[in-house]
Amino acid sequence: MAVTVTRNLTTLYDAESTSNWTTDDTVTTYTGFQREGTYCIGMQGSQGTVYAYKTITSVNLTNTIIYSWMNAGSVDTKANGGFRIIVGDGTNIRAYYVGGSDDYGFQLGAWSCFILDTSNPPTSYAQIAGSSAPNFAAITNVGCQFNVPIKAVGSGDNVFLDVCRYISNSSAALTIGGGGVGTEGTFSEIAADDASTSAGKAYGIIREIQTGVFGIQGSIEFGDSGTSSSYFKDTDAVIVFEDRSVPDSYYVFSTVGNSTGTNSFILGNKVGSGDTAVGSNGCTIQSAGPGLKIDFSGANFDEIKIYGSKILKASNGVLLNDDTTHEFIGNTVDQSGQIDPKQTIIRSCTFSGTTDNNNDGSALLWNANINIKNCSFNANTDTTNDPHGIEHPNAGTFTYDNLTFSGNDYDIENSSTGSVTINATNGANPGTYENTNGGSTTINNSVTIKVTVKDDNGSPIQDAQTAIYKSSDNTELMNKDTDANGIASTTFNYLSDTDVYIRVRKSSAGDTKYQSHSSTGTITSSGLNVTVTLKEDPYA
Repeated sequence: MAVTVTRNLTTLYDAESTSNWTTDDTVTTYTGFQREGTYCIGMQGSQGTVYAYKTITSVNLTNTIIYSWMNAGSVDTKANGGFRIIVGDGTNIRAYYVGGSDDYGFQLGAWSCFILDTSNPPTSYAQIAGSSAPNFAAITNVGCQFNVPIKAVGSGDNVFLDVCRYISNSSAALTIGGGGVGTEGTFSEIAADDASTSAGKAYGIIREIQTGVFGIQGSIEFGDSGTSSSYFKDTDAVIVFEDRSVPDSYYVFSTVGNSTGTNSFILGNKVGSGDTAVGSNGCTIQSAGPGLKIDFSGANFDEIKIYGSKILKASNGVLLNDDTTHEFIGNTVDQSGQIDPKQTIIRSCTFSGTTDNNNDGSALLWNANINIKNCSFNANTDTTNDPHGIEHPNAGTFTYDNLTFSGNDYDIENSSTGSVTINATNGANPGTYENTNGGSTTINNSVTIKVTVKDDNGSPIQDAQTAIYKSSDNTELMNKDTDANGIASTTFNYLSDTDVYIRVRKSSAGDTKYQSHSSTGTITSSGLNVTVTLKEDPYA
């Protein structure tokens, strides 16, 4: 296995013996089907509840996530507390409802790893001792309770528990390192490590739900914060942060580097090179409900390359890196918080459906050193808010190089107090803006509108009077005679598709007289380029 997994969780108990357990039944150690280590603990539940909790050295579990493995053939529903995690301070002991027959949570085989957020514990619980909630800053009792609705058959045990751990709700549960050039780590290797029954494994953080699809219920980081190197590369994987009762800020997918080793993280494959490069065989990273943050901003990370991937429902945003060699190419960021690109190279990406809620939100945050071209901002819209494609927090003049916009409530947000000027080039088509902090915005998007006038034989007609007017209000956009090539043209500041009507007349050319011409057209982000054929006037 190329990958190495560092477990950052702390063990509360390992269920390797029956010492220091308090129970309302007999507890027995079992081997052969344990989730981790050598043993698990079993009890018999029969038409009611059965519990076991261990007395431990006092530990501060404030603002932590507890991970507890349980196994039962038959339990009641979650609403009736089929699976419960016990937490106590020696005086007040509660069994919080965390799962049931209708919710087996993070399941691997017969075992389920349930979690408890101590910063916001469930409102449904059973009071085992005392009358109040335990003091989470001084916990001395941890265990499990089961609610079994049917009578047990025989005298055998039918409910089991195994290792229990915890992690701060602001820390990464796993750090992924190891690998090498050509032997990079993969998500399937991480899941296989978590699935192991060896002592110290069974983290309960990542599982392979089906081939190439992985469920995660904890924060995970890639790299090495010490002195070692790490190499990770995967393609075509789907990563789902599962819907659990965790703080909105808990789920983070991140990188961490160091100045000594080499750290590399790659998703997907790069196709082509330069500004026209695209991505393929990328990965999907998404949340099934809780807030998710994608954070690639860590310093001293040598290589972060994201190609052809999708980031979905990452409501806490996407942070890229200040390293000017990192790449984010051919990706889609959809239904997510704002992306802060810093100096990462961004090409051929789509940013849509932003859920950023800062001043109604914007899909991308502009900065002075941004390196972005050939990207689309689509459908950043909302029925109650008015989101934007790009936010400019600072005044200045900026160039949009083939940045296209479609279906946004606003294409641009000027959140500065000053003047923002946008020069659109190479097919860029920003058209709408909102000044959210008293500033002003100007869009310069010069396109060419051109009319070529010819006769029936295809020869150019010179000195034909050619005019273009806006259909909406008859504003004159051009009125000039054609040149020797039969062309009349001018520039137009494009903000949105503009319907026009065109009029051309030529009274005579020697003995030839022509009929006047009238037609319609639309100025798009590509401008307007029409050819008019003047017919001879048979009655002249």
